[in-house]
Amino acid sequence: MSDYNPQPPPTNESSFHKGNCHCGAVRFTVRVSPPLHEYPVMNCNCSICSRNSYLLVYPNTEDFKLEKGEGVLKDYRFNTRQGRHRFCGECGSSCFVQLPDESGPPPFVCVNVRMFEDFDFDKLKLRKVDGRSFQGEYTPQVNN
Repeated sequence: MSDYNPQPPPTNESSFHKGNCHCGAVRFTVRVSPPLHEYPVMNCNCSICSRNSYLLVYPNTEDFKLEKGEGVLKDYRFNTRQGRHRFCGECGSSCFVQLPDESGPPPFVCVNVRMFEDFDFDKLKLRKVDGRSFQGEYTPQVNN
C-alpha cells in the first residue's frame, strides 16, 4: 500500500477551485489536472471516507494552498495514524487529508471535493475504490 498513487496522469489542461468549510473559517485554493470534469474522483467505501462522505482528488502539494484557517483546523488520525484528516474545529467539515512527510514533502494532498465552491455532483466522474479491503476492520475508539 505504501507505493499506492491515486493520482491520475496529468494532462495539458487543469482547473482551479476555491474551497471552504461550511462556516468559512477554513479556506483554500487548489488546481487539479486533468480538470475536475475529467478527473476520476475517488469514492471510497472505507470507514473514514464513508462516514465523512469524502469525494477525493489528489492535487500535487504545490497546487494546494491553505488561504485561511490553520489555527482553526483540527486533526484526526486513525488506523496507522499516518494521515492527518484535517477538519474545521468550528463547524466540523472534513476538508482534506495531509500525508506524512517521511522523505520530504508528500507529493499530493487528498482534498474533499465536497468543500469546493463550484461542486456539482452530477458532473463528476466517480471512481469507486474498495478501501474496506485494504484498511482493516474499523473499530471505534471510545475514551472512558
